[in-house]
Amino acid sequence: MKIRRREFIETAALIGGSVLLGSSLLGCAGQQPQKTPTPAPEKKTPAPEKPIKIGYLGPLSGPFTPWGDGHLKGAQMAVDEINSKGGVMGRKLELIVRDTKNNASESATVFEELVFQEGVVAVIGPVSSDVGLATSRKAEELQVPLLLHMAGSDKILTKSSRYTFRTALVAGPLLMQALAEYIKEKGYTRIGAIIADYAWGHSIKGGIEKYISTLSGVEVQMEIAPVKESDFTPYLRKIQDLNPELVIATGHPPGTAKIARQGTELGFKAKYIGPNIPKKAWEKILGEDVTKGMLDFTPVNYNSPEFQEFAQRFYNKYKEEVDFAGTTGYVNINHLAWAIEQTNSDEPKDIANKIRGGSYSTPYFAYPLSYTQWGDQKEAREVIITFKPGPPPYGPESISHAEIEFISPPIKPAEPEQ
Repeated sequence: MKIRRREFIETAALIGGSVLLGSSLLGCAGQQPQKTPTPAPEKKTPAPEKPIKIGYLGPLSGPFTPWGDGHLKGAQMAVDEINSKGGVMGRKLELIVRDTKNNASESATVFEELVFQEGVVAVIGPVSSDVGLATSRKAEELQVPLLLHMAGSDKILTKSSRYTFRTALVAGPLLMQALAEYIKEKGYTRIGAIIADYAWGHSIKGGIEKYISTLSGVEVQMEIAPVKESDFTPYLRKIQDLNPELVIATGHPPGTAKIARQGTELGFKAKYIGPNIPKKAWEKILGEDVTKGMLDFTPVNYNSPEFQEFAQRFYNKYKEEVDFAGTTGYVNINHLAWAIEQTNSDEPKDIANKIRGGSYSTPYFAYPLSYTQWGDQKEAREVIITFKPGPPPYGPESISHAEIEFISPPIKPAEPEQ
């Protein structure tokens, strides 16, 4: 049976929608096959790279707020500067901010939220040993790097720790190792101490017993006070007969400046040393008396020209003086950015391995950041500063400025018991 050409085309159209007709069929009519034009591809705008998220988990309320506020500002400044230069691996950094509220169990829960809900690759910021203990356990469980700001209990790190790292503050006992060197240099023989009744305080107490009470010819008297104590007069009266040359208030961070104020009012002629508290916290309670023998620990290299330039930028941005907390926040972000760039990876495990296996030098600290296998600092030194009258050279009006009085020899980290 013959099939007409029109019937063939219609049948083919019904079957396949279109048929390419060969020249044998169309040649008699002198027609050429018609090609369906190929549509031009749509131009699509490439999707922007997702930001690299870093969690900030610090005290933005409660007794440790001065530490958290400064640390956050330094961290945000670093993020802004890095992003203005193109970010890391061509991607922007994003800081996801949460408040610990100085609550250990709640902080552990928020750490999980930062990891699972926000997708952070690392977390910075915890202050207080109790919070540090809780969040470090989560960091190890979830295998996400945690850079401790101010959490110095010697119980935080264990032999199996691989994701928790100390930054601004060494373990409490090691802080007392550095202070023992200062006491020997100054020839002090009478030392008093007020200790807070929590993990950090007891860590300092252990360090005093190990490194200072054992110094030849040195007499030490310690008193234990609640963390929330504000009236330290009864505790100071107990050490008044000792007539201390130095009062260690390092073991009671929230009460440090009050201890110094109340001791001065009782007629003590001693110097007082704190636990890396912000200078504005000293000045708020002591006023101009901050220049009368107050001392503090810090990791900051105040003599570095790079620090002076950074401090000026910080003042220009926030209209306030930078201290160790702001400096540490700035260093923490730059340290993480360095680890990400060095590994060309934002995988938490890669970041942690680089931090633990590398050495990050910064002109803002008095030592490079390098680590033992369990996350303790290998090359840390402690800088002891005193406060002199007059503002610092970088901008802000202030009644005092920090000057370096002593830099310790390298501090040998202790291996965890477990």
